[in-house]
Formats: sequence, C-alpha cells, structure tokens
Amino acid sequence: MGERGTMDETTKAIIKYSAVIISLPWVLPFMKALFRDLAQAFEEDGGFLGDPPTEEQLREIRERKAGEPDPLVNEVLAHLRDRSGGNDRDAR
Repeated sequence: MGERGTMDETTKAIIKYSAVIISLPWVLPFMKALFRDLAQAFEEDGGFLGDPPTEEQLREIRERKAGEPDPLVNEVLAHLRDRSGGNDRDAR
C-alpha cells in the first residue's frame, strides 16, 4: 500500500501540463517578440538559415533600420534627473 499524502505520477503530470497551458497567454507574446527581435538582428547576415543578402538587399535593410528607433535605450537614472530639477552633475 502507498503512503497517504503523496501524489501519483498522473496527478503530477496533470498539474505540470495545466501550469504550462495556463501560462501560454503570457509566454507566447514574449516568445513572439523574442523571435522577431532575433530575426531582425540576424537579418543583415541572411537570417537564421538563409544566404547572405545581396548588396541591394543589404542597402534596403540598412535604410529600413535607420528609420526605426533604436531598441537599446537605457534611461535608468532619468527619473532621478527629473526629480532633482534637471541638474546634471556630469554636464560641467
């Protein structure tokens, strides 16, 4: 006879798969954005498995990227600068 209070393997599997299914609405948009960013990062090299682009295609890719905002923006201390009245001690 089994011990009382332990779960069998079927119950554990049901709980695991239920947790995965419940988390999909949060995980799928994240994975989609991650894949899109990676695809854009590798675009100039030909993508994940593709051949390198021709000079004309490379020029078009770079022109399109030049019109997009830079995704790497770091403004960690911007709220501190605004709170202190705009005094920037690095601007001497």
